[in-house]
Amino acid sequence: MTVLPIVARELRVAARSRSFYLARFLTALGSVAWGSYLMLVYASMNFVGGAGTGRMVFTSLAWFGLLYCIALARNTVDCVSGEKREGTLGLLFLTDLKGYDVALGKLCANSVKSFYGLLATVPVVCCAWVLGGVSAPELWRTVLALLNIFFFSHAAGLLVSTLSRDARRATGGAAALLLAFFVGIPALAELLRYEHFPAMAARLELFNPACAFTQAGLMATRYGSYWESLLVVHLIAWLFLALASLALPRCWRDKPAKTDTGWRARLRQWCYGPPAVREALRQRLIGINPFLWLVSRNRLGQTAVWGVLGLIGCGWVYVWFLAETRLSDAMPVFVMIIVLNHGVLKFWIASEACWHLSEQRHSGALEYLLSCTPLSETDIIRGQWLALLRRFLAPLIAVLVLDVVFIVVSMLPAADNSADDKANFSACVVAGMVMLVADVLAIGWVGMWRAMAEKKPRSAAGQTVSRILVLPWLIFALLASLRFFDSGTTALIFWFVLGILIDVGFATTARQQLLTQFRVQAARRPEEPLGILGQLGRWLGRSARKNGRTSAACLFS
Repeated sequence: MTVLPIVARELRVAARSRSFYLARFLTALGSVAWGSYLMLVYASMNFVGGAGTGRMVFTSLAWFGLLYCIALARNTVDCVSGEKREGTLGLLFLTDLKGYDVALGKLCANSVKSFYGLLATVPVVCCAWVLGGVSAPELWRTVLALLNIFFFSHAAGLLVSTLSRDARRATGGAAALLLAFFVGIPALAELLRYEHFPAMAARLELFNPACAFTQAGLMATRYGSYWESLLVVHLIAWLFLALASLALPRCWRDKPAKTDTGWRARLRQWCYGPPAVREALRQRLIGINPFLWLVSRNRLGQTAVWGVLGLIGCGWVYVWFLAETRLSDAMPVFVMIIVLNHGVLKFWIASEACWHLSEQRHSGALEYLLSCTPLSETDIIRGQWLALLRRFLAPLIAVLVLDVVFIVVSMLPAADNSADDKANFSACVVAGMVMLVADVLAIGWVGMWRAMAEKKPRSAAGQTVSRILVLPWLIFALLASLRFFDSGTTALIFWFVLGILIDVGFATTARQQLLTQFRVQAARRPEEPLGILGQLGRWLGRSARKNGRTSAACLFS
């Protein structure tokens, strides 16, 4: 009898997979390149010696590894909910498999590549220990803390995926759960410490998965915090796996439809409105654009944007009065508020720009709309843009108005800022406002195209964010670390021009691809492989249609 048969099978499959070794090699190669770059940058600084270089390289790689381990929760966030939607999860329980077999099998199948990729980066981190400034116990405590966070994030994603059916809700639930542990618990601990409850705050911090990571180098002063936090977080991860194992044999069954008169029915009625309101909304939106009505029936999405921005504003007001911030020290707070508001809007718009088109394409609804209705691809694209404007235009204007208010407040005499500080702050805010509008337009076009081109729905938003938001900052950080800029004004101008060029380039390309290949991508099944011959055939078909239209135009002219 094989113990944990799914785990054994997934390990055998991974051992024979070329992508497994390729992913490990690329991860190690990227770590070597990044570590070598950091060593060269820090070694070129006159104020950093050999030990200082080792310490700074180790710190940079460790924090990068922390973000990498948290982000890897996406590996398991849709592993069970995807099988629920396809109806294949119940087939596993027609055998003698138990819930823990499936849970551990899914965990292993979706994390083994990332796990070995993470292990491949450990020798690169050890190079920082060779340079000095880092002790061997500190190095291995940090590695152990990262592996624990890796296990915790995957277990959290698996639990949320088990309790969800929709991919978007699973992603949102996993993000909320990780934010609660990595952000909510430290914020609550700081609040308790401010209210003079240090012992309670110290106990609460043990539930923060990043606590052991931050305490890995402080064993001389706080010996017990590291191991206690490591054990608590590890037990929580096993608790997530146990709950997923208990829920898996029951969650795949189709439940009979029943009349719900409780809070769920009231919430649904509020989201979609009473029948009279739904009919009025349908008549009004269909007259504008039918696809706009299809993706804008739920009123909760419009309210959620205002709710999140309002919660962020209330949190900053509370922090302002809690820290007794003076107006003369308000500029850093203003910068953090602007960055957070802009970031929330950009990431949210990227998700919305990709989601509806991707879902409609994978379900076959787009192909049906294009073949059985008078709608054209231009009408669908226009409806998607109208839906984005309907949801985000007013919050976007509110955020821009708030930025202007910050500029006006910083100019007040009570702010007691120098003329140079006021000018620099105003220039940065104005550049950020223009960049926000440019990024939103580029995210809309690129997000819609990636939704049509990507095989997996959840990959479209990530591809959009990496192109529009991550790429310019990577280029800017690379040049800044090489001391390419001689002043802050030069850096601001370069960042602004670089961002605009990237937005225009990607947006123009995505718009052209979207307008010319929308129908082809809508008819293509996500699992359909398209080789070289298939691409050649479609290129010849597009060329023949284009030449035919040109000949017809010349004939009738």
